[in-house]
Amino acid sequence: MLAAQTIQKDHAAVFTWLSGDLQRVATECRVPPAAGPDSLVFVGDQAQLECVRQRKPAIVIVQAKLATHAATALDEKSCCFSVCNISMGMALILKHFDQKRARFEQWGARHPTAIVHAQATLGQGACLGPYCVIGAGARIGDGCLIGSHAVIDNGARIGAASVIHPHVFIGAGCEVGERCEIHPHTSIGGDGFGYAVDPDGKPRKISHLGNVLIGDDVEIGSNCAIDRATLTSTHIRSGVKIDNLCHIAHNCDLGENGFYTAGFMMGGSTTIGRQFSTGGNSVVTGHVTIADNVSLSGRSSVTNDVTAPGHYAGYPLQPLKEAMKTAVSIGQLNKIRKNLQRVMKHLKLDDESADPPVP
Repeated sequence: MLAAQTIQKDHAAVFTWLSGDLQRVATECRVPPAAGPDSLVFVGDQAQLECVRQRKPAIVIVQAKLATHAATALDEKSCCFSVCNISMGMALILKHFDQKRARFEQWGARHPTAIVHAQATLGQGACLGPYCVIGAGARIGDGCLIGSHAVIDNGARIGAASVIHPHVFIGAGCEVGERCEIHPHTSIGGDGFGYAVDPDGKPRKISHLGNVLIGDDVEIGSNCAIDRATLTSTHIRSGVKIDNLCHIAHNCDLGENGFYTAGFMMGGSTTIGRQFSTGGNSVVTGHVTIADNVSLSGRSSVTNDVTAPGHYAGYPLQPLKEAMKTAVSIGQLNKIRKNLQRVMKHLKLDDESADPPVP
């Protein structure tokens, strides 16, 4: 639920009131075609504005370029605001309609099936779901939400206001910062992939004694695996956002505020700088370093250090403009090959047994 007055009071730096009744209250957020009289709606173009005009929702937030028209086109009872960036507007507004905490708290502060070791520490307002396990010496911060069947192993720490979804594993000694969110079926702090090989070819496991350290305001999607370090720490720095189905190997260090899209894989002992971003299914090999402010297109592969900021793509990795030229050339390889055969035949160079021409 969100009142128009709350937007005016708390977010005046982002939203500009245009017209309508500031007493209106929205109980839901809908797309324009599904809007009703109790809805809040975001409008990004003229067609959506026309749709909303007919449905008369409680609160309308329009792209700034539509502000002049929207102020007069909408029903006078609808409260209308403008915003320069719709995505930023959604980031600020949609949390008011998020029922996540209510879903976790439906079982009460601590479900009777939750298993909590006597030496564990629970912060004020922490919520423990059915069948979760909190190990010896683990510390759960104030206001944390721990989902059903989640495991917080011995000595692990979860910072205040973090959300651990069902079936998440946080390994022994690992630390999660404040206001983090880890989605279902993700494993933090499993052993890294490290073996020594006997002369006879038999592999022997190298024990991993380190941990994973996750900073503040990190979000990790579902079905991810982040391995603990061999002797030190695997670092996920503050502000990092990791999509579903990603793998972060042992001893890696991910710099602040990076974006890692689904399917990202990286080898061990690699360092990635701040403000990194990548498209889906990219791969970074082990033991390389990537500079700050590097962006990879989807399906890129990094096999060497990237020392300069910029946009890169492809395999082998190239600056984006060069990679685009390479991609175009690859599409023409068959034509180029046929033309080369014609040239070779015309110059009588297609017979490998023939003597080369005398200069």
